[in-house]
Amino acid sequence: MKKLLAFYFFIFLISAGVLFAETPEELYIKANSDYENGDYEKAISSYEELLDMNKVSLEVFYNLGNVYFKSKKIGKAILNYERALRMAPRDRDIQLNLRLTRAMAIDKINTQERGFILDAALFLYDRMNINELTVTCSILYFFIIMLLVFSIFFVAKRRKIFYTASVFGIILFIFFAFLLAKVHSENFVKSGIVITENIDVRSGPKEDYLLQFTLHEGTKVSIIKETQGWYEIELSRDLKGWIPKTSVAII
Repeated sequence: MKKLLAFYFFIFLISAGVLFAETPEELYIKANSDYENGDYEKAISSYEELLDMNKVSLEVFYNLGNVYFKSKKIGKAILNYERALRMAPRDRDIQLNLRLTRAMAIDKINTQERGFILDAALFLYDRMNINELTVTCSILYFFIIMLLVFSIFFVAKRRKIFYTASVFGIILFIFFAFLLAKVHSENFVKSGIVITENIDVRSGPKEDYLLQFTLHEGTKVSIIKETQGWYEIELSRDLKGWIPKTSVAII
């Protein structure tokens, strides 16, 4: 009898937990409220719980970046601003906050400037996310198909229609190249942010390997490969090494 009562009590606890569990919407509202009230630890916990539930959104990343910034956790603030920027690359608030937070990082890594011409060529690439590039390519492709269909019925204007279709075909090729490059850079090239206060970069994937240099919280690194709880990272051609996985978070 006691075992039966214990069993029913266990079932009741599970049912109550399911019944009173917060929905993602309620959790998001709670996180925002905690942030506005200055309870940053609770806000961080709620936002991170949303991410654990795979409720990924621009607002969650941006707000989480703000909370980490207020909590003086520069690494995780940069991490979440970077994630938000991928979803909204033209958002000026995200760009501004990311610049301000990067300026607070200790390590100043000199990266090679692309130059005016390359910046101009990649103007749209830098300001469009994967979804926008996909929609643009789809619209251009549909428009070209429609032009070719119209050429069947408008024989007198066929040459002009073919010329127009060719121009849009070139534009489609450019945007499709942008799309492939964006997919490759965001899904097949790993970048991460150092989230620990400082970390020693070693010549191999063990603590007893030679210390090469030290990185600090907020530094962005390229991840080349991983093995046995370590990442091989690269900052430039001359700055490479190994750091523990726990010291960096993937963007």
